[in-house]
Amino acid sequence: MLKFSFITLLILVFTTCKEVQNNSGVSVKTNVKDRTAFIQKLENEFLGRVGYLEPKKPHVITSRNFKTYNNLSEERVIELELRTIFKNNKTTSQFGLAQDIGFSKAMKSFVAYQYDENEQMQYKLINYTTNYDFIDAIDVSCYDLTKKMNQTETYVFGNRLFVHNKDTNKAVEYLLKMDGTFVMKEEPVKFNYLVLKEFKYLDLYLGQFNKRVVKAKNGLIIRDSLGNKIGKYNYLDIISVLSYSEEKMKIVDNGKTINGTKTEVIINPKLLKQEQNFYIDNTNKGYVFSGFLFDDIEDDENEVYDYQGLSTSTQDYMLFSLKELFTIEQVKLNNELSGVVKTAKLKDVTKQYKVDKTITLTSENGTQVKFKDTTYHSEYEPTKSYSVNEDVNFKNTFIVSSSMLFDYQRFYFIDKRNGNELDTYFGGYPHVSPNNNIVISVDYDTECPNQRSLFIDKIVNGKIIKVLSIHLDTEKLTELDFVKSTDQNEIYWLSNTSFIMKFWGATTCYDDSDNYFYYKFKIKDNLLNILDIN
Repeated sequence: MLKFSFITLLILVFTTCKEVQNNSGVSVKTNVKDRTAFIQKLENEFLGRVGYLEPKKPHVITSRNFKTYNNLSEERVIELELRTIFKNNKTTSQFGLAQDIGFSKAMKSFVAYQYDENEQMQYKLINYTTNYDFIDAIDVSCYDLTKKMNQTETYVFGNRLFVHNKDTNKAVEYLLKMDGTFVMKEEPVKFNYLVLKEFKYLDLYLGQFNKRVVKAKNGLIIRDSLGNKIGKYNYLDIISVLSYSEEKMKIVDNGKTINGTKTEVIINPKLLKQEQNFYIDNTNKGYVFSGFLFDDIEDDENEVYDYQGLSTSTQDYMLFSLKELFTIEQVKLNNELSGVVKTAKLKDVTKQYKVDKTITLTSENGTQVKFKDTTYHSEYEPTKSYSVNEDVNFKNTFIVSSSMLFDYQRFYFIDKRNGNELDTYFGGYPHVSPNNNIVISVDYDTECPNQRSLFIDKIVNGKIIKVLSIHLDTEKLTELDFVKSTDQNEIYWLSNTSFIMKFWGATTCYDDSDNYFYYKFKIKDNLLNILDIN
């Protein structure tokens, strides 16, 4: 079977031009004619001046490509049947070729034009046999010389062509068949494709869309334009939004009124193919209710909600409003101490167990576990160093921590009774909530301590499970209320879901500031859901 490769074609058209037409059947040659001389002259003497495109991949052609006129002689106009195809016998009209397109070696394809001075330039996509017998043609563009305004576009994806009317946001769809003919679909299609660009990777293409994250714990239903259920997103899925309707909607869910809009989305981005310039078929479009998506960051967001990134143990997410996960406020510690129900109870016992850069822990049954500082080829020494703590929140446990440049702190939980490793953890020191369900920690970048990560994790069956990290940066914050503090406590629990975190006030790289500030966090149900699911 003959295979075609097709081109993405973009040509500008105006409302003063004729309605889009399919010229199939306009002309039929019944006599076989020897065109050898005509073909040789056309191809050897004329087509060299016409831009040639061999569409090995989707491509964009705009009217800017047609900077010069390549007018044809009347003899060639007759041979190519252009007056018949354009349905124009005006002697003042001129005809020419704007583009030679190599759709297939089995046929000749041209973007041809009719030029009427001070009026218009009308473009058609015309297919001929290799002997230049006319096959079929469609209107693809028309340049209005009186108004010079673009109002329609033509897109070609594979063998599908969409002639788009910008005024009505409707498109006429054609199928380009293997024999070179065009078949027009009867029903107009709604058209809202983005302006075509060429993208090498799917992630780059999807990057131009607004991204939203599903916050409905039980998933989010996808519907078609008529409201029929056609699919479902899972909790925390990232979706790409095509458009939002202007009409506001309200939905009552479990007695709570939720506001939102009908939102058009790409159902499955993985179906988009680079070789098709990531064309979005109508079957890959659906609608969801935006009220079940996490809110975007607000322009006037309080700076306590500023952050640089968010990720779970399995997925990095784009920024959405932290107001969905917490209420956060900057506080003065002395005003909050009366509400504190728990603080950290750790004791540094490194000096009891470390000799000559080696920590030796002897368990109750005599087993010894050793941790030795190490130095690699580096300007720093030692490269990795160990310390050991005891904490009433982790009974019968040595908590050995390692610090290494350019890496998170690592914690090893060693059973005092038998020397077994009970658990490991990376991040800042793990602070356990009063009900022993949640772990909070903060880790600061070694070189740029203004960059820090807040970890919110959980405990399951006695082990810490990594769940969520929020990446913060104080460099551009202007409303921090700094204080001097010698207090060793890093966290103050107000309840099982509320805490005050003491943050280091470093605001630049290599900052050795002795300033601190305090944020109070109240965990919301959305964050509890994330902890529950992950």
